[in-house]
Amino acid sequence: MRKLLYAVAFALCSSATATAGPLNNAKQMYIDGQYEEALTALQALHKRSPRDGNTAYYLGATLIALGRADEAVAPLKTAESRSVAEASKALAGLALNEYRPDDASSHIDKWETALRKKRNATIPDELDEMQARVLTMRNMMERVERLEIIDSLTVDSVEFFRHYRLSREAGRICSGAEAGIEGATMVFMPQTGREMFWTAVSDSTQAPTLMCAGILDDGSVENSEPADIYPEAEALAFPFLMPDGVTLYFAAKSPASLGGYDIFMTRRTDDGEYLQPQNIGMPYNSPANDYLLAIDEATGTGWWATDRFAPEGKVTIYTFIPSNMRVNVEPDAPDLASRARVTSIAATQEPGKDYDALRRQLGEMTRSDGQNDRHKVDFLMAMGNGNVYHRLSDFKNPEARRAMENLLGIDDEITAITSDLESLREKYRAGNTSVERRIRGLESELDKARARRRTAANKVVRLEQSQTILR
Repeated sequence: MRKLLYAVAFALCSSATATAGPLNNAKQMYIDGQYEEALTALQALHKRSPRDGNTAYYLGATLIALGRADEAVAPLKTAESRSVAEASKALAGLALNEYRPDDASSHIDKWETALRKKRNATIPDELDEMQARVLTMRNMMERVERLEIIDSLTVDSVEFFRHYRLSREAGRICSGAEAGIEGATMVFMPQTGREMFWTAVSDSTQAPTLMCAGILDDGSVENSEPADIYPEAEALAFPFLMPDGVTLYFAAKSPASLGGYDIFMTRRTDDGEYLQPQNIGMPYNSPANDYLLAIDEATGTGWWATDRFAPEGKVTIYTFIPSNMRVNVEPDAPDLASRARVTSIAATQEPGKDYDALRRQLGEMTRSDGQNDRHKVDFLMAMGNGNVYHRLSDFKNPEARRAMENLLGIDDEITAITSDLESLREKYRAGNTSVERRIRGLESELDKARARRRTAANKVVRLEQSQTILR
């Protein structure tokens, strides 16, 4: 009998040893991002040992990484039944992504239980953060706004804002290079042309933040400084000020976010202070990243961007019809989760209503500049006295017009250098250190180009203002 027990123990030990090596190899493939190779190895191991919790967990994690979340549920539940804490965490995340807060809470409880079974267990802050997200989701799903979404467009995430078709009355969205703001990823200028808001990287935190500045009569930017809007936020980006000069929308990562960036709203008081920002809720926000809500009262349309259903490196821009009064979906509606997630555009539209005329109207406008066939906008240039030039024909001084053409050439150069830099930086992040010298060279070229741009922009304004004075 004793010999039999020894034999069984030896067999189990040998089996575990035989599995450990291949599993470690598969885990390393997963860690290295070799998901297809990891999947093949893990599927074979899982078939051999279907009750092994670690194998089942890594199989589920790999399927999630490959975008096959539905297939990941079964192996993750197997791992959860074997008290693999990370499996419960993963299942909680999937439940949140599918707007099932009660299921997410149940998996979080199992996650905590599995952790407490371990010797010298510590409960990570992430667990409490996820439980807070569950509470946020429950609250949001009680007030899902009923939207009419008329269109969607999936585009590259880089400068996605160029696909917003704003009228002139709504303001202008452009890149930092176009506005002459160094380091800015996106700039918004209200129709008045008297101030700017933009996204930049904070010197102190190295996180995105919002900057604002007034524009002087000579077109120069006045005392740019961080906008004191939301001190509790980890990151701020993508500002949009309504024409009332009071209502400001922006994206933020904060304790009040459902996940990633959420869209918030605040109001500016008469003395320039901002009220406590409010999360605008669903369907605008999701467990993914949601950006840049803009409402054009002149055309009766609005936009926001999200990566909730988009491939990596892409975002989806939704076009909707804003309402003067918020109307919410009934909390017990059978399609509540679908409305909150925006799984169907058609389901948001009124039966029998014709949206084609509005789509045609928007189709006649160009991206982000508010230009249409009759009013072509080529650039954005603050000229002082509240004037913003959009076309070369706006210039009264021929010398200023030629100076502007030179400035536009510099802008093209900056755009090209920036694009090349980003490509090289991606290669460097991927492990190709041979491009480091080329990166430093392009960074130097970019600094010089930006200096030339500042000089050129000042020249444009000076020449045009001299013409105005003479007149």
